Parts: sequence; C-alpha cells; structure tokens
Amino acid sequence: MKLVNDAQIAKAIILSPDFKTYSMAERYRELSRRAGIDFSAVIKFLEWLPVFIDGEDHQRIRKVMGKQISRTKEDQNAAIQKSLDNLFYRCFRPAAEIDLVADFAQPLWRSISASVAPRDERTLELVDEIPALFSPILSIRERAKINEKIEAFLRSNSGAEDEDESLILLCLASLGARPFVGSLGLSLYEVFRSNPNLPMHELSWPGTFPSSSLTFVDRMCQATAGYSGLTVEKGERVRCITQSPSYSIDENRRALFGFGAHTCLGKSVSERAWSLVVDKLSKSDLRAECVSIEMSLHDDPFKMPVTIEIRLH
Repeated sequence: MKLVNDAQIAKAIILSPDFKTYSMAERYRELSRRAGIDFSAVIKFLEWLPVFIDGEDHQRIRKVMGKQISRTKEDQNAAIQKSLDNLFYRCFRPAAEIDLVADFAQPLWRSISASVAPRDERTLELVDEIPALFSPILSIRERAKINEKIEAFLRSNSGAEDEDESLILLCLASLGARPFVGSLGLSLYEVFRSNPNLPMHELSWPGTFPSSSLTFVDRMCQATAGYSGLTVEKGERVRCITQSPSYSIDENRRALFGFGAHTCLGKSVSERAWSLVVDKLSKSDLRAECVSIEMSLHDDPFKMPVTIEIRLH
C-alpha cells in the first residue's frame, strides 16, 4: 500500500477515474472464506454503503439518501435546536464536568440522525457499533456480533414495501456516526485547549470544524498512473491523507467533507449543527478547562476519541 501525504496529489487521486473505492465488502468475503464464518449480512450492508462503492449503484443510493436529507431538513433543524437546548440546560453550568463525546456530541448526533431516519433504541445502538467493522483490530467475535444485529435488522424489514429504503437509511445514519461525533468532540477540544483562560464568549470560533475524525481515504488503482513523480501500479492500494498537520488550514478545510462524487452527504447537516453549537457557546460566560482525552485504538479510518473530559468554570 502506498501512502500519499500531499494534499494536491491526494485530491487528484481521489478524483481520478483511474482509481476506484476500496471494497470493504470484498474484504469481508475474504474473511468469511478464511474464517469459515457467515458475514453475509455485513457484506450486504457494505454493498449499499456509498463510501465503498462506485458506478450506478453508488449514484442510485446517494440519490435516495440526498432526497431523504433534503425533505427532512426542517426536522433536522428542530432536532438540533431542541437537543442543544436540553444539553446546555443539563450540562453547561459552573463546576460541571462533561464528557464531550458521551454527554454532548453523541446525544446530539443521535437526535439529528433520528430526525433523518426515525428508528428505535436498538437500531440507534447498531448505528453506533457499525463503524467498528472498518477497524483492522476488531476481533472476529465482535464482527460476528454486529453481523447478527444487521441480520436481525434485515430480517425485521424483510418483505416490507420499503425494505430497500430501510437499509439505505441505516447506511445513511451509520455514515455520519463517527465522523460527526468525533469531529465535533475533537473540534471543541482543540478550541478549548488553545484558549484555556478565556470565557467562551471571547473565543474566536472557526466557521467550520477545525478538526476531523476522518483523516484519510483509500483508493484502488485500476490502471498504472503517475502523479508528480509518484507511480501507482494497477491493483495497488493507495492511502490518501486528507487531513494533516503538515497541510495548510485551507487545504484541510477544503478536504473536510471530501471531493467529487463521494463528497459527504451530511455536509449541510454538519455545518448547520456546528453553526448552532457555536452560536450557543459564544453567548456563554463559562470557561472550559481540558482535563483529559482518550483516543480509540480502532482508528482505521477514524481518529476517534473515546472520552474528552472538560471542567467548566
């Protein structure tokens, strides 16, 4: 596998027709053959997840997702506002200690995702668990457990008139879980850590997320290609770094939601949420002290915080 840590080359590869998405479904087919375990539910799910597919299926599924996001826009805005009101009332007070992941970012995402694709508590938990399937260090046992839960979801919707749409909506909710939760938590942590002695209303708040939990995407080369002295052979896997301390602020910001046909479908939702979060915080007299941060070992492809503890003064 080649590593590309150059913003311009990474973007060129992501947009090039000489490269295709990395098929996670094919990896699970290989794992199923090797381990003798049935991962058919996971494979079916991954074959409907736009981030890992190309072509007509990719366009069709994104179109359905885009329509759902568009027609639930008012519900999303209401959910964000209501959730923020509740979270600030419960959590943001002097001497309070808050986990920005479990107490803030995750509940906010659950509220948003439920407004896009309404579902029960069991499915909300599945949405939180699905991204672990992408981690190279997740145990076979845990992968099998998630497969069973996806299988139960598929079975509960089998024969329904909207069976395909139910799976698409599960994919849609799962796509945003870690990118939103991780990026929001890390972004707030960065702002607070960089301004330890200032009340929130005096902070210079960025116009969008200053940190991202998704720092790279993988592509497979379909034909030998060259980029600024870099040669990639047919069939070779390339890891394109999209967020890096070595990149300029503008380069990181431009790559925040991806490029081209695979631009993040949740961009508008995420930007609205960030804007409303900032609007709330920028009116507060509280000062945030960063206490601790713990990052997940399952960091492929997400740089995901497990906990981000802050104390309010």
